[in-house]
Amino acid sequence: MKTSQSTFLITILLIASFSSSTHGLILNGLRIGSIRINGVLFCSLDGNLIGNSPPLSGAIVQLSCAGQNTDIGQALTNPAGVFVVVVKILDTFFFDPATCFIRVNLPVATCSVFPPDGALTASLNLVSIIQTALGNIANFTTGNFVHSIL
Repeated sequence: MKTSQSTFLITILLIASFSSSTHGLILNGLRIGSIRINGVLFCSLDGNLIGNSPPLSGAIVQLSCAGQNTDIGQALTNPAGVFVVVVKILDTFFFDPATCFIRVNLPVATCSVFPPDGALTASLNLVSIIQTALGNIANFTTGNFVHSIL
């Protein structure tokens, strides 16, 4: 009985080791271990820098992907309006740069010029892939924000 349990365990481990190479995010031929998305949010009609619009501090920024019921990452803007969303290796399986976007739900209490409902959304642009001993990091930045009705 003990031999059959050992054989079963070895079989499961072998299957897992072979299948793991087919899962996860691959960009430019490199397996991605984590994702960093950088952006800046301003208190303006569309969230972009317009004239001397002030940075937006304390806003919740979410990474959403089409077809997913939950956000796969989020961050809070700092006093300069800067945010960094980090997605770890397990969540990269759900990440597709073609269908994922940054979203800020409206209204945001600290900015009175935003529209009263909907969301600000921004596309993602790949900037670089950094190869490290701990895995490859894909660095993205946001495109311009636009107002969307959800």
